[in-house]
Amino acid sequence: MADVAGMTSNGFNYTAEYLLAVHDSVCWAATFRLNGIYRGMRHGRVFAVSSLSTTELELAVQDDIEDTWVNEH
Repeated sequence: MADVAGMTSNGFNYTAEYLLAVHDSVCWAATFRLNGIYRGMRHGRVFAVSSLSTTELELAVQDDIEDTWVNEH
């Protein structure tokens, strides 16, 4: 399991965890806050990760988190 944190393009801070799963994928779960106030949680999955470096994997997870949250808000 690994942790990642960041800010989405629409201004929400998030903290997330991701872990390796089956079928060459990772599952992630993220908690979102705006100005320190809880605003929601989302989860997702990123596929085709076995050839990625640790940095590339983290960026792929962050991109998926961004896409999941921003497209809903």
